[in-house]
This record gives sequence, C-alpha cells and structure tokens, in this order.
Amino acid sequence: MNNASSPYRKFRNTLYIIIMTLAVVLTVQLILNALVMPRMKIGQVLLESTLQLPDQTLLRMGGITGEVNYLTLDEKEVQNTYEASPLIRKAFVEKQFPNTLKIVLYGRNPLGMSLLERNNQAVPVIFDDQGVLFHVGHAEEGLDLPVLSGIETGALEEGASLPAEILPLLQDLKNLRTESPVLYGGISEVAINRKGEYLYDLTLYMKAFPTPVLVSGKLSEALLKKVFLVLDVLEKKGMDGQVEYADLRSGQVILKMREDV
Repeated sequence: MNNASSPYRKFRNTLYIIIMTLAVVLTVQLILNALVMPRMKIGQVLLESTLQLPDQTLLRMGGITGEVNYLTLDEKEVQNTYEASPLIRKAFVEKQFPNTLKIVLYGRNPLGMSLLERNNQAVPVIFDDQGVLFHVGHAEEGLDLPVLSGIETGALEEGASLPAEILPLLQDLKNLRTESPVLYGGISEVAINRKGEYLYDLTLYMKAFPTPVLVSGKLSEALLKKVFLVLDVLEKKGMDGQVEYADLRSGQVILKMREDV
C-alpha cells in the first residue's frame, strides 16, 4: 500500500510545489504592477540636440509623451523612431539608473539647397552632405547656402536622397566647408552639366563676380583658388563684363568673349 501510494505522493508534492511557485510568481507580479511599476516612471530626461526645436517637440518626435515607465521603455525602439525622422542624422538613447533617460540628437547639417520641379512648380529643398532632403517646400530663414542646379531626381519628399552619382560632388562641398569656409561661402551656385549618365562638368557662379566658370573633376580648394584668381584678374582688367564665361576644364584658362560687346 505504501509502495502504491508513493508515486501519488510524489506527484502531489510536485504539483503542490508548482502551484506554490506559480502563486509566488503571481504575487510578486501583482506587487510589481501595483506598487513598484507605478513608482518606476522616468523622473527626468536629459536632452541634448543640435536641432533648433523646442524640447517638447523633440520628445514627441521620439514618442516620449506623458508618463513613461523606466523598466518597460525600449531604448533601441526610441532610437529607431528618432532616426526615422529626416531631420535627425543620428540619435543616442540611454537609460540611467534609477529613473533618468538621456537623449542625444544630431540633426542633419545643411550643405546646400536646390529648386526641384514638382507638378510643374519649383520647390525649394535643403540637403545634407549625404544628399538627404530634410526640408522640402520651404527654407529656413538666415541660411546662406550654395545652390545646386541641374539635378534630376525622382521622389521629392523629406527623407528622399539626391542621385548617387553626385555624392562625390557633395563630399567635395563638405570638404570645402570644413577646410576652406571662406571659399565655400563665396559660391553662389554650382550648375551640373551632364555629359552622360554618370559624367558631368560644372559651371560655378561666385557671389562677388558676374562671370561663370566651367570646371571639371574634383571641386578642390586648389581649383577654387584658381577660379577666384582668374575672376579677380578679369575684374581688375575691366574685362568681366566682356567675357561670357571662363573655361578651366582643360587646365588652361580659355575665355569665351561676348558676341554682343
């Protein structure tokens, strides 16, 4: 009899242990939900950003609205939400014990602007050095950026990208802005003159001179210095009004004179 009932007692004891364990887990969960979880709200948010937007606007962009629970908040999910915005290049989100959320946002740095066609209308756009459009249909006040023209693009919406073949040109402009901000600031417009699907020459228009200059290859500091030197000489000789354009594509300076002068 004792032998027959022994397996039953073992089963009953095991079942009892399982039930008690589940009861303890459930009790702990109830205590957490009722007492601990409500107290684990984010107490403060440390927000750093290069974007000139109000803090509340920036928090809403990451889905940080109302009371946010410290334990259940997913840092990676918040980061992905921020980086899905065309305005934000990179985001860092970190929970700091016991109740702090740190957010660092890097906005896109405007490199240039363009007027692209949509529905037979010219639409102003601003782009960064990666060619990402992050302002479409309007331009921020106070920005003094070179204009890039001759662009052929498909989608015209925030988050879209300029054609991949002009990314080297954008890198050149970025380098100029970093290494020679005065030269970069002297550019009024860069017009792309296509020679094929991936090849193109450039026509440069400078703010201080009326004569356009045709160039090819890398848009470097050395090339820009040569362009400014040629234009300065033309101005000093009083020839700037007689020259239709200066052509530096061959490495030599070739002047195309106006026929109506």
